[in-house]
Amino acid sequence: MSSHPHSGNSSAKNLVLARLPAADSQRLTARMRPVSLDFKQILYKHKAPIEYVYFPTRGAASALTIMEDGSAIEVATIGNEGVVGLSVLFAGNTSPNEVIVQIAGDALRMDADVLEQEAEKDSPFRRLLLRYNMAFLMQISQSVACNGLHPIQQRCCRWLLITLDRMESNVVPFTHEFLAIMLGVRRASVSDVLRPLHEQGLVNNSRGAITILDRQGLEALSCECYRKVRDEFDRLLG
Repeated sequence: MSSHPHSGNSSAKNLVLARLPAADSQRLTARMRPVSLDFKQILYKHKAPIEYVYFPTRGAASALTIMEDGSAIEVATIGNEGVVGLSVLFAGNTSPNEVIVQIAGDALRMDADVLEQEAEKDSPFRRLLLRYNMAFLMQISQSVACNGLHPIQQRCCRWLLITLDRMESNVVPFTHEFLAIMLGVRRASVSDVLRPLHEQGLVNNSRGAITILDRQGLEALSCECYRKVRDEFDRLLG
């Protein structure tokens, strides 16, 4: 889950595809097409059919749980370590969450029925998808615990670190409105959370972006949830 060097091969930029034997990776990539992901683009609505599965190579998507009154909170982040839409294999072809692009980037897109065909047979690809799905479910359950039990500042540090792991620089683009949705808080609370981080020299908060100045300092302030999720991804996908 930590930063990895990027090669010129687009499939190698997605760590699931990069972990496959070369022949498998090439065969699968031939059945995908590169697409751009725009900030705030909705990849799936809640309970909508999943037509495509995305293997991000740059940027990140957020899985959100949406309440009846329209309020929302993030339950998982997916970047180049994973797959967006994998629930097509387990959840009857619909998305359990609304999934939106959190950080603009690129992905390799595969038709959902192609993924289902490829995952039917026992193969390195299927085994890797199952391991990734275990790590992803662990991230969701840890997010639920974190959102319910930990103070907002710890949760904000966790979110910044998770997002930073999926960035190619130490600048995280965001708006107060968007971060409020990610953390499930009122927009006014975001400034109160970021101010002490700025004063301690951990981040520089400018309009539309946060620059991470002291990653170790953020890790020290974050709850154990960031480390637990990162360690589980490393254990399952090493």
